[in-house]
Amino acid sequence: MEPTAQCMPPRNHFSVPKWDEAKPRELTQYFKELEYLFRDCGITDHTQMKEYAARYVMYNTAETWTGLPEFVATTISIGDQAATAISYKNWKEAVIRLYPGTEESMHYTVNELHQLVQDNFNLSTYTLGTFLTYYQEFQKISWWLLQHGKIHANKERCLFQQGILTSLWAKIARRLEILKPTHHPEDPYN
Repeated sequence: MEPTAQCMPPRNHFSVPKWDEAKPRELTQYFKELEYLFRDCGITDHTQMKEYAARYVMYNTAETWTGLPEFVATTISIGDQAATAISYKNWKEAVIRLYPGTEESMHYTVNELHQLVQDNFNLSTYTLGTFLTYYQEFQKISWWLLQHGKIHANKERCLFQQGILTSLWAKIARRLEILKPTHHPEDPYN
């Protein structure tokens, strides 16, 4: 027996994708989650897809999105040729252009990495938990920057070390000197 497609959930249902306009970087994730839901529910009509995408966001945001020319399902006639409606994909790209920083090419910036390093260095209390948080955030941002050629590996290693308190780094460096006696002192540890 073939499984039946489920219905799209109502606007405030716990299972609908959510997006906070204060976090524009998460917009592409909103659309990915929404597209999983479209697939699960068998939604393939581009007009319906646009309507559902606008349905699950805040009212003012929905007004902006539905006001885009790409939202309107118009047909264009060129001679004897019948044109198709503007696709969901074109509309989604127009929505993403409304929010700087959501493009894949600008997911993270070197300035954000520098700010993370500075903020971590200036912490008044330093615990294992704060170090782990710093490490995880640093890895997430620096990995993306490395993958996109925005930063080099040596620069990344130096920045990581700069985010650690001087007194703590001195202890770590001393331990690394014992563990890796052949390591050149001017090369950052990895």
